[in-house]
Amino acid sequence: MIIWRGWGVLAALYAFAAMILFTGVGSQILPSEALPFSAAIGLAVAAVATWFTGIALNQSGPQGKVDLWIAERNYQLTELVETGQFSLGPGQPQPQSLEEAREMAAALFEYEKAELNKAAFNQHTLFWIPLQYISFGLAAIAVTVLISSLF
Repeated sequence: MIIWRGWGVLAALYAFAAMILFTGVGSQILPSEALPFSAAIGLAVAAVATWFTGIALNQSGPQGKVDLWIAERNYQLTELVETGQFSLGPGQPQPQSLEEAREMAAALFEYEKAELNKAAFNQHTLFWIPLQYISFGLAAIAVTVLISSLF
């Protein structure tokens, strides 16, 4: 059973580190009545760290790579069409004119772009949930701990 994919385990590590720092170390410094509040702050910090890490790993980073690939692939296909070397591959129909080659290249480009967008984003998950969305669960736990400490 796969629990995480990519760097999805970071959410659990952030939560574990926050609990060690904010409750373990806090128990030596703070009075025992303040430990639930300290734990809630620790989980909130872990949630913020998880959110920004998830955005960087699942959206910002891949978007730059996708944009670069799109520019390079578009240039490559345009060059192949303009030099008359464009082909979909062996066993596929060959373009009969420059306009047909442009249409075939555009269709191929759109297909490849759609496939890349499906594959490139949200690669870092924990329990099949993208890393940045795990932060909402951590924040909800932090709020629950905070509210339960008040009663």
